[in-house]
This record gives sequence, C-alpha cells and structure tokens, in this order.
Amino acid sequence: MHALSARLTSKRLYIADLAQRLEAMENGKMVMNAIAYRLYARRIKAAIAVYPPRLLAAQLGRSHPAAMHALEQQQFEADGMMMGVGSGRALVAAAKLLRRLRRTEG
Repeated sequence: MHALSARLTSKRLYIADLAQRLEAMENGKMVMNAIAYRLYARRIKAAIAVYPPRLLAAQLGRSHPAAMHALEQQQFEADGMMMGVGSGRALVAAAKLLRRLRRTEG
C-alpha cells in the first residue's frame, strides 16, 4: 500500500507543478509561451487520466484551478456533461434546446 501511496503522491506533485505553470502563464506571472502551454496542458491531461478524480479534486481543486479545469474537461469528454450540482439538469436543458433548434431548421 505504501508504494501506491508514494506513486499517487508523486503524481499529485507532478500535476500540481504543471497546474502552477499553466496558472502562471494565464495570470501573467510567467511569459506566455504557446508551445510550452500546450505541452503542459497535454501533460496534465495525461497525468489526471490515471489519478482518482474525486481524490484529486479534494487535494488540488481549491489551490490549483488549472487542475480542476483539466478534471472538468476530462469529465465532460467522458460523460458529455460537467460535474457538480445541476449538471444533469443542464444536460437535459441543452438537449431540449438542440431539439428545438433542429425542428426550426428542418
């Protein structure tokens, strides 16, 4: 169990570092470099894919918005809807709106 814990801790620190770099570019604390930004974004996406989402949200969600954004993006890609309160209702409302738009176009 200790090896698993050490791997998760290492992965969490890696994700936190990537999130910090992304946030620094977004906030203007670091010069924006498009290539580096895309690289960090791809790496954080790959790193969070193997980390338990709820655990990562609890550990880094408040302190690293970029990590939370990557988690939300992963959830959206997997489920087709955002996480959180009301996400199911938002999905239903969006489906209704799309049906109405299709009827008016056709």
